Amino acid sequence: MQIDNEEQAVESTAKKLGQIAVSCFKLGTIGFGGIAGMVATIENEMVVRRKWIDHKHFMDVLSTSYIIPGPNAVEIVMHCGKERSGRLGLVVAGICYIFPAMLICLLFGYFYKRYSALPDVQSFIYGIRPATTALVIGTVFRLWDKTLKNNTVLIVLCLMVFAASLYGMNEVLLILGAGLINYLVYTSKNKLNVFTGILYTPVLLEISNKFSDNKLFLIFLKIGAVLYGSGYVLFAYMDEALVRKNHWLTHQQLTDAIAVGQITPGPILSSATFAGYLINGTTGGILATAGIFLPSFFISFFLHRVLSSARKSQKLRLFLDGLSAASVSIIAVVGYHLFRLSMQDWHEAVIMGVCLALMLFWKKLSTVVIILIGSIGGFLLLKM
Repeated sequence: MQIDNEEQAVESTAKKLGQIAVSCFKLGTIGFGGIAGMVATIENEMVVRRKWIDHKHFMDVLSTSYIIPGPNAVEIVMHCGKERSGRLGLVVAGICYIFPAMLICLLFGYFYKRYSALPDVQSFIYGIRPATTALVIGTVFRLWDKTLKNNTVLIVLCLMVFAASLYGMNEVLLILGAGLINYLVYTSKNKLNVFTGILYTPVLLEISNKFSDNKLFLIFLKIGAVLYGSGYVLFAYMDEALVRKNHWLTHQQLTDAIAVGQITPGPILSSATFAGYLINGTTGGILATAGIFLPSFFISFFLHRVLSSARKSQKLRLFLDGLSAASVSIIAVVGYHLFRLSMQDWHEAVIMGVCLALMLFWKKLSTVVIILIGSIGGFLLLKM
């Protein structure tokens, strides 16, 4: 009887890991539109369709990921994997989410080195932006309803963060500020005087100037450990290490690497794969990928432990609610900018309208279908 129970447990774990692998590989394949687009696809898959975590839990993970280093989408996916099937689930989720972008970037790197140009995929990705815009807008409405729930303080915080973010204020400071304000508003009413903060201090690695695979790996490990912000921040780090300091790439090659990260699915950190391939072929691409994403695995273990404790604390729950309200605003700001860009071209406006209508009337429609409709629609409209 005990042997049967053990076999059933192994079978159940294997089944869960298989589900995680398939789900995260799919998300890694369709993750267009920057962090907002990736958050939209992850929320649709993990919360709405598979129900592995609820909306409040998802918003806790999302908002916390904004204030720690590393790629937000990867950390969110790995946390969902941990919730589904423990530590092994976290590892499988991270690897499967990263893998599609790594393969595509290695392929692009091969064509780039052979033909000194990138493959022309513009006609196929043209319609993806408006489709992703529809996904982001739909997600904002869904998260607004699930996160704020007619809470006056959270609604005011959300609107304030939205306005401040549009003005150009630092997003990390806005999110932390919203969490702190929400905490103070409620604790001052309840005479509570305890505030808990967590400081993550990454270790910086000093490396020599002589090229080696170990050095390549350590450079990207360092970038992955300290990276905050957008692709522009990644560009600055890579420009300093790969172009100006070590002269492994030209400025144009680095610019093309960032472009590849933007047109391929998944996090823009996949630019590291392309850059690594240009430096030292397939080995360089794999080492660069492993280096830049490895810190995220450790950070995600840390994030999961902190959230597990914080979610049980009534005091820290107030702080997390403030973070969540601010995170909705940050996504809304991205959606606003994407909406403005999509409305400048009637082709994109049509695609966005169709995709948004489909999402509203068919709420369980897969994000894969939305992305495919956008891509095919864009290709056909450009041919008209």
